[in-house]
Amino acid sequence: MPRNPLANPLFLPVFWRVMLLIVVGLAAVVLSQRRSLEVWRRSTLFLRARTWFVIGPLFVLAVFIGGFVAFLLATFVVVQGCSEFVRIAGIDRRYAYLLILGGELGLLVAALARDFFGFLPFGFFIALTLVPVLSGRITDAHRQVADTLVGYVFVALPMAYIVFVKSAEPWGLNFLVIVTVSVALSDIAAYATGSALRGRKLMPRVDPTKTWGGVLGNLIGAAVGVGWLWVAVPPEWSIAAVVVLVLVIAFGSVWADLTGGFIQRAFRTEVRSTVLLGYGGVLNRVDSLLITFPLSYYALILVLKVTG
Repeated sequence: MPRNPLANPLFLPVFWRVMLLIVVGLAAVVLSQRRSLEVWRRSTLFLRARTWFVIGPLFVLAVFIGGFVAFLLATFVVVQGCSEFVRIAGIDRRYAYLLILGGELGLLVAALARDFFGFLPFGFFIALTLVPVLSGRITDAHRQVADTLVGYVFVALPMAYIVFVKSAEPWGLNFLVIVTVSVALSDIAAYATGSALRGRKLMPRVDPTKTWGGVLGNLIGAAVGVGWLWVAVPPEWSIAAVVVLVLVIAFGSVWADLTGGFIQRAFRTEVRSTVLLGYGGVLNRVDSLLITFPLSYYALILVLKVTG
């Protein structure tokens, strides 16, 4: 059931912190881009800041309201993200429908039948392999099955993890807000720092745009994000757990950049979507979160068990 976000004492502190971060980031972009107004408005940093200025508060509202509002947001990300991956990979229609359906089913299982959550990957694989078996269309089926499975693990399953953690853990809402904001800051700081410092390429054969300066930005952004949202850190999290969380968020963001570069080069294509205010598609904005969220969750669980 949807909830009144104002009834949660964490809502207003988080909401205003997110809004202040966006305003400060936009101001920093204005000051750093010493160009004409028209050139400045077309800059990548401005487009990123403008995108987050809209989706930032909408995200906070949706996750605190919960219920069908949060489910609709998750559904939009799954459907749009899977659709973009389908176009990138050239997946056939019947496999594309199964990918989107599997993503939606994952959201429902994560929210309503958590005991079966661990069965999702294998269950999807069974359903996926039934397509060529039952249809008898086995030409190029191995590639279609493999690419669809990558799309499921890359897009649909991580979204199910987000719903699962939020509903299963007493601090799931706190974790979701902290990781999402920190990942966004990590990405923005990586772009800004990488552009300013440049320096040696991290893995030029995978992603020629990623530098070690950008990696430093990822770490700085993750640390600032977690520190800025310290109000949302649950008391049961140890200092060691928070430190590990920062490191894993930074690592996950770097990993996401490299994975995105690998996928684009593996499929030799890049889908240009303008669904998010003229700056890229859903995957452009959430790929780091999709990779970082499950990784951060298991790292946090491990540290809490070891130190608890």
